[in-house]
Amino acid sequence: MIVSIADFKAGKYELHRGMYDQARIQDYIDLYEKPYLIKLLGAELFDEFEADLIAGSGIPTEARFEKILNPFHEDWNFQVIISEGMKEMLLGLIYFEYAKDLSNQMTSNGLVKPMGENSKEISTLNAMYYTRFNRSVRTYRAIQCFIYWVKSEDYANRNGQPLQYAYWL
Repeated sequence: MIVSIADFKAGKYELHRGMYDQARIQDYIDLYEKPYLIKLLGAELFDEFEADLIAGSGIPTEARFEKILNPFHEDWNFQVIISEGMKEMLLGLIYFEYAKDLSNQMTSNGLVKPMGENSKEISTLNAMYYTRFNRSVRTYRAIQCFIYWVKSEDYANRNGQPLQYAYWL
């Protein structure tokens, strides 16, 4: 929908995309992208967002959805709300889920910890996936704040009623 395997290339969300890893990365995208978006937007607004993306072949046709898909910043109630955009948010959340699960792998012998011959495992304190997760959560909260408090009239349902509040992460 929004994220693809190719997005996990060089940079802060770089994942090894070898022949055996691509299917696993796609599984994580399929497993986490839609549920995170449903929690972010709520069921009703998500359905409208998804329909708009499909109608625009992956690009939103409505300005209200384009606004929350792309990075933005807004002043609100003596605060600055900064969103890095939905794609960046999803990349961080999916990267986190994938990276934390890589430290253990299921084999025919049970759950094992992979070891490299020429490498040493770092502690989770030094792993940057928590930093990437926290950045994504800040964007998640910024988008929700924008939808439910700053511009709630733009995101009301079709009958003009306010949306049900979506869930925090």
